[in-house]
Amino acid sequence: MTITAPAPTDEQHRAPLDPITLSVLDAGLRTAVAEMKAVVLRTAYSNLWREAGDLSCGLLDANGDIVAQGVGDIPIHLASMPMSLRGMLARIPAETIRPGDVLLQNDPYQGNNHMPDFFMAKPIFADEKLIAFAAVRGHYVDIGGPAPGSYYTLAKDIFGEGIRIPPVRLYREGQVVTEVLDILTHNVRNPQERLGDMRSQYAGCLAAERRLVDYCERYGTDVVVQAMAQVLDVSEQRARAAFREIPDGVYVFEDTCDGDSFDPAPITIRGTVTVADDEVTIDYGGSSKQSIGGMNSPLGVTHSATFFALKALAEPHSASNSGSYRPVTIIAPEGTIVNPHAPAPVVSGNHETSARIADVVLGCLAQAVPDRVPAAGTGSATVLLVARENVADDAIMYEVHGAGQGASLGVDGAHARRTSIGNTGNTPNELLEATHPVRILGYGITTDGGGAGRTRGGSGITRRLEFTEDVTVTIVSDRDVSRPYGLLGGGAGGNAHFELTHPDGRVEVLSSKTPPTSFRAGSRLTLSCAGAGGYGDPAQRSLASIQADLDDGYITAAAAERDYGVSVVAEPGRPDGELVATRAGEPVDAVAGAIA
Repeated sequence: MTITAPAPTDEQHRAPLDPITLSVLDAGLRTAVAEMKAVVLRTAYSNLWREAGDLSCGLLDANGDIVAQGVGDIPIHLASMPMSLRGMLARIPAETIRPGDVLLQNDPYQGNNHMPDFFMAKPIFADEKLIAFAAVRGHYVDIGGPAPGSYYTLAKDIFGEGIRIPPVRLYREGQVVTEVLDILTHNVRNPQERLGDMRSQYAGCLAAERRLVDYCERYGTDVVVQAMAQVLDVSEQRARAAFREIPDGVYVFEDTCDGDSFDPAPITIRGTVTVADDEVTIDYGGSSKQSIGGMNSPLGVTHSATFFALKALAEPHSASNSGSYRPVTIIAPEGTIVNPHAPAPVVSGNHETSARIADVVLGCLAQAVPDRVPAAGTGSATVLLVARENVADDAIMYEVHGAGQGASLGVDGAHARRTSIGNTGNTPNELLEATHPVRILGYGITTDGGGAGRTRGGSGITRRLEFTEDVTVTIVSDRDVSRPYGLLGGGAGGNAHFELTHPDGRVEVLSSKTPPTSFRAGSRLTLSCAGAGGYGDPAQRSLASIQADLDDGYITAAAAERDYGVSVVAEPGRPDGELVATRAGEPVDAVAGAIA
């Protein structure tokens, strides 16, 4: 599937605005999006939105290009917004849209991400013409289907993953279309929470509309439209300048995901990046064919993951928008894991396969600019879904977990951060316990999770919890078989691990693709995310850094000796006889003094 952008109109090629007006409106557009996000967060119902922020906001122009997006929003949500909107406009032509209309869809095969990510777009009119769209994409905790939380990883087609809404009008000239609303609420669990989140999307779109109309009244509609066009042009110029700094060449890299719920065979993503002056082409030919289970990445998701990796590497400090991506060409063969044929399932590919796509792009460009590329991060959302059994309208726990960031030149990878294509936060343990049938027994950074190197990879989260009632549990993660790669001699990150202790004491190791499974009250789950890769030769890591990791509990004495070739001894002179790392030729006292 290919969805192309319309050619710029004559209005968008007028004489440039003066720099001050352009700067003011550029900042104003981004402020409008920030206001959208604040409104949605303050009015949302689900913990996943209010606390974890699993939603993203954007302003798109009348052509469907994203002009401004939330600074702290989710990369996988954002760069696919133009494709999602154009999928809508292919079904609902722009000339038929009226003030007060609101469009909605969640179809991965019409430009959307996976189906839980509902995309809402509100057309914005000024001087009786359509000038922009305010859009909010958010993950609905449940969209129906066989399993609570709608991660039915045993589905062999998209029909088993919940309700699929093609592009429709949710509001028609300011009036809600109750038939559409009824179809949705009659097919999801806990419909009042779904409605609450949907209304928060609408409130966010209204906030952005008010702000943009105000700009049109103050500066003139033509000036605002021209500003949006110039913002895109400036971003394109910056992107081209950044790509020219990357050496021309052809760079090839591949990495794998750990299969799906049906087939444990590795899923390969292979990328060939061609840099030619100020343009970049990424060809995913050679990637695995589409999977039986839901590890497929819809085309919009593949685009988002690719654009994220390129932007983060080449030009991370300026705002992202569609102009940033004009110099990029993506080739994703149909029928592969990165562009599946309908009706292949896609629910897990949105955040698991997409993370590997970003890793592959960075792995390619590490060959060109190794000093600018980090080692691989954890590369997984590590989704945990928990629902009371046989309670249809109860709140469902959907929690993603903090993971490690890859080490880079001169900088250790951060711990326990939602990395790469995702940017969600965590829900406080107290709120999880108050809302769901769980007791949190432990929550902290995994020891020995980060890959060794001159700079160390970050570690992920380990969570231990007990179920206080009978529950249905789903785990969607990765890297329990493969490991995040290191760079320039750095070690790979540690594997993910999932372990269930049954009430009778029996211990069972679970898969990272554990389908919806019934667990009895009193069962205990230990969930550990994968770590991230290290960077550079571990023998070059300073003793002070190794010692700091020992003191902070990030690594054990055994790992320090194994990975860094040091000796670890108890030093009586330090409080409580703490461990001290030593290396031949460097006395213990010198190290202890440097760390004290």
